Amino acid sequence: MYNLRLLRRILPSAGHPQPRWMASQHKRRPQPGSLPPDRLEELRNDLLQRRQELSAAEWTEVRQSLVDGYKHINGHNVDAVILGVCAGPQQLPLAKNYVEFLRSRGSQPNAATLGRLLRVYNAAYHERPLSEAEQAEILQICRNLQAEHETLDASSCEHIIHGLVATGGDDWQGALPLLEMMKVTTSAPSVAAYSALAEKAFSVETEQAQELAWRLLEEMATARKLPKCEVYLALLNRLANATAQIPALLNRLLDFLERHEILVSQRVAERLQELAQQVPQLLEASATSLGPLGKCQSCEQHLQPVAISDEQFRRLSECFLERVLIRRDVFQRSTPEEVARFKKYVAKTAPYDCVIDGLNVAYSTGTKKSPQQLAKLVATVVRHFRDQDKRVLVLGREHMRNWSKQAMHYVQSNASLFLTSNLSHDDPFLLYATLRSGQDTDFFSRDLMRSHAFHLGPELKPVFRRWQQQHQFSLVTQTQTGRIIVKEPIRHRLSAHAVAGAWHVPYCEAYTQHPTESFEVPAHWLCLRLKEQPKETPARAAKGRARR
Repeated sequence: MYNLRLLRRILPSAGHPQPRWMASQHKRRPQPGSLPPDRLEELRNDLLQRRQELSAAEWTEVRQSLVDGYKHINGHNVDAVILGVCAGPQQLPLAKNYVEFLRSRGSQPNAATLGRLLRVYNAAYHERPLSEAEQAEILQICRNLQAEHETLDASSCEHIIHGLVATGGDDWQGALPLLEMMKVTTSAPSVAAYSALAEKAFSVETEQAQELAWRLLEEMATARKLPKCEVYLALLNRLANATAQIPALLNRLLDFLERHEILVSQRVAERLQELAQQVPQLLEASATSLGPLGKCQSCEQHLQPVAISDEQFRRLSECFLERVLIRRDVFQRSTPEEVARFKKYVAKTAPYDCVIDGLNVAYSTGTKKSPQQLAKLVATVVRHFRDQDKRVLVLGREHMRNWSKQAMHYVQSNASLFLTSNLSHDDPFLLYATLRSGQDTDFFSRDLMRSHAFHLGPELKPVFRRWQQQHQFSLVTQTQTGRIIVKEPIRHRLSAHAVAGAWHVPYCEAYTQHPTESFEVPAHWLCLRLKEQPKETPARAAKGRARR
């Protein structure tokens, strides 16, 4: 029997002081298997990873110690917590052993516990083929969970989806209604649920399953839920076994990455390189980096300019007023009269070469500065553009009138100045004035403008983002001597796209669900070239038959 003294050392018992939790930690209930990481990791490493099963006495001790030791673990969720710790692909026998222990003492595992067990089955499925008996166990658990509840919560749906995709035959398609159920019970299905189903669909060799996978990818990207690496890897693994489909499907994948400006992970980039090594007659792939002005160090082509077309700019300008400037929440912080006054002022004084968010600039280097320092910084940025003979508009708030008279006098003498009420949002005014001034006008702000891009809708959002990347200046810092360092726009594209027959695909070191939306040049790129297959001529065909 396992040494229970070691178990008591790992886990706090009822007689020992319980760990203290800060108030902020009570706001959101921690998920099973994630609390507290130090002790649970110790439990996993020192006890659970080494065993295929535990005795009833050992499981009783583990269970009671967790309940007694942690405020967030109780008799209702402790079983799910334990199976969350037994989540590794090699721990399926141990997880099943724990469920058997529960049943042996007359306890029926609840939905959360069985859901966790399904996730362990899924982890094992990614390491090895599951036996027919194991797949039958999965299906039985899924049937039981669905029979108990006509409508399942989002978490249970996600667990069952992960179970069903680990089975063979057509049973995995039972996950589709669950994905639809998640759209009803929550705002949108999770990345994990979408990815598990899309990965499975790509691995199934039917045209219907393939189209389902692409549809799920489009749904995810539209909802700005980035697919996990495993989805792309499933597609690339399929292409490795069906090389004739590489040109069409790889182009479709690259087009998807381009349209949705998605960065894949290093795992996916490495798999693409492996695929190229497998079929050099169809694909070339090399890791590369960008030199000055976006020049690929591999093919020596410059990346495409990020500029949008005149027609795209026209549609963006027209839609901005309707969808952003006159939105209800703008008028909650402003008034129709103020908006009308601003539009009249812009019509009279535009066009500008640069529109500056005065308050954003002033607070760029910290908020705990005197009004004199804030005004001087705004004046310095105005001077930066006036020295280049630029026509400048500065947007600010009424309270800026109380700042340093000398600095604000310089601003008013060298730029147009429009001050809104102290409650107004500056961004809609800033963007309106910039767009109203034409394609060549820039703006100066550190704001990423996420909400405004979102309200433009899925069709115009990427157009807005490209326009923003091309025209946004921001302040990096101000030196001790008073000189400012300005971040200038990056003029070339930062997402996957083709140049002169070569695709340039940026990638990041590791997958993240929430990538930054700032305009930074990715450090890692792939240079891909899909080769055209030589056409079969009568002479070549005859030569091939002669060899055979």
